[in-house]
Amino acid sequence: MALGSALFLTRELPVVARKIKKVTGRINALNYIMLTDKIIVQGVFHKQVFFVGTDDIVHHLSGDIPFKTMLYVPGARPGMTASISAEVEKIRTTLSPGGDSVLTEAIVKVATTVEDVAFVNLAPGTDETILAELAIGEGSAQVLVEDTFILENPAQKITEVNSEVVMQNTELIEGKVLVQAVLHHQVYYVGEDDVSYYQAFDMPVSEIVNVPGIQPGMKAYVEPVVEMSEAYLVSSRELFLKAVVGWNVVVVNETLTDIGVSTSDPNYRVNVLVGQPVTHQHMVESRVLLENEASKVREISATVSELSAVLVPDKVIIQGVLHKQIYYVGIDEVNRHQAEDVPFSTFVDYEGAMPGQVARVNAGVEYSAFTLLSPREVLQKNIIAFNVMILEPRNLPVILGAGPVVRIPRIVEETTGQVVVSDTEPTVVEGLTVTKAPIVVSEEQAGSRQTQVIHTVDVFPLAIGLGETRCEVKNVRVTPLENQVLVEGDVSCDISYIGPDDVVYHIRVDDRFSVLVPLEGCLPSHVVEASAEIEHADFEILPGGNQIRLTITLRATARCIKEETVYVVTDVTGPGVTTDKLLVRVKVPSGETVDLYVVTEIYGAGITVTKKTFILYVVGEGPRPVDIVVDVSRN
Repeated sequence: MALGSALFLTRELPVVARKIKKVTGRINALNYIMLTDKIIVQGVFHKQVFFVGTDDIVHHLSGDIPFKTMLYVPGARPGMTASISAEVEKIRTTLSPGGDSVLTEAIVKVATTVEDVAFVNLAPGTDETILAELAIGEGSAQVLVEDTFILENPAQKITEVNSEVVMQNTELIEGKVLVQAVLHHQVYYVGEDDVSYYQAFDMPVSEIVNVPGIQPGMKAYVEPVVEMSEAYLVSSRELFLKAVVGWNVVVVNETLTDIGVSTSDPNYRVNVLVGQPVTHQHMVESRVLLENEASKVREISATVSELSAVLVPDKVIIQGVLHKQIYYVGIDEVNRHQAEDVPFSTFVDYEGAMPGQVARVNAGVEYSAFTLLSPREVLQKNIIAFNVMILEPRNLPVILGAGPVVRIPRIVEETTGQVVVSDTEPTVVEGLTVTKAPIVVSEEQAGSRQTQVIHTVDVFPLAIGLGETRCEVKNVRVTPLENQVLVEGDVSCDISYIGPDDVVYHIRVDDRFSVLVPLEGCLPSHVVEASAEIEHADFEILPGGNQIRLTITLRATARCIKEETVYVVTDVTGPGVTTDKLLVRVKVPSGETVDLYVVTEIYGAGITVTKKTFILYVVGEGPRPVDIVVDVSRN
């Protein structure tokens, strides 16, 4: 069962419409939220309207309307995954008798398949060939992490600690899986003033999990579990955190497997091979102008990046970038380096390929050659080898038996529903001709959070005094999550200390930091920016003089930029009507940036205007707040 909802968007057309010529629509930005026994599906309906105006010219307008519906799925649970799709079943348009408005109604069919991961034995068969994830091995490990942090307010007791693991990176080496993550603690405590406070702390955590038989190139699924988390007050401002993190790792290897299909066994989500895998070679030839004159080229290394594939009937169009690193010796006998990116495209004949299927493309540089044509010009030839496999995701009742153990999604339930999307567009205000255009405006939300990096470094000779020290933050990286932003980076400190011989020694200390900055309403799809700065750095020589401890307090600041489409008035004409306009540089729904005149003021008897204030880039001035007319009416 689906719960439908009607959504409305109002915008003026540039002229009165005589008739509607064509209306098209498609679904964009489809995503879901998994709940117990139900799933919420949301997306955007993008429509384009072509109409004939009173000037006998075909006009065009487009608009985006968000929609949301809920489907009941018995057995669904948070943590499960879903395959979702949506298609426009029907679009109906109705033009008002006076041509001053057009109503667009669309019925969108939403289909969802909820899946849960299972490990089963596939029986050999001859019905279909699938790309299966063969279970190679599994392993588990535990790691104890502990550290001391500084509270922002003096505390008398800790009331609650919530801890979660945020995965960062997984790397496979022979027989081992290297896991890197951040343990995020949310600490609630009562201050000495009897006020409850909240503070978050992040601890980097990593572990090597032994999984015999695995090799680089395989795929690892990692499930982190916080098995124990405790907090103690060392003093009113010092907090000691200790946690045990468990890692459950499953490693699989993708391989083609022949299976049997029944009519009664449970359904599983499988990737069925289409046709037969094919190989292809493509030569990329380019000339590059060196930044400096060269006496000889030592080496050119090339790799393939940004690989993508588009499927058309019986063909696969492959696009990518050939990234080259050129090492050469200048005429001054100095070794130099220069990088070059060469876009390429090619196509592969593949019988049975169709749009909607999935292309798996592996590419590697098979041959490279270069010729120094002149001291500044190099001719390069590279042959790229492609292995192409087309897969079709299907739900099949596969036969289980005594075959290999594979990791495969089990179908929990399949459900469909419908949602009604409607859009009413008035064309002309009586006595006025009003033109509107859609622009994309941004709303910015910012937040910050403090964290500490505590690092102890061994020194030799012994330290009897500290000299000049300097720390800096580098390589700040940001990852948007739901309602929070992960900010990471590196801290580098140059430390000078005095040894027993009164000689000044220098050491360099590098460490990493990560902190989760809460930003309510921020989503992974939003644009985020981040920065970090050192608020305080403390250095002390530990007893014995053979160690120096660094306590660095950082503050990470994150900005989440949310975008929405609004309609602004770009022109108003009518008897006795004049306008003030401003040229602004704005983003439009297509993603392009254009210069557009917007109306900031309207003069005329009996006219009511509605304005909104946006931060826009004014051509010739720069960004500033601008009051823009968004609606016009007669009194």
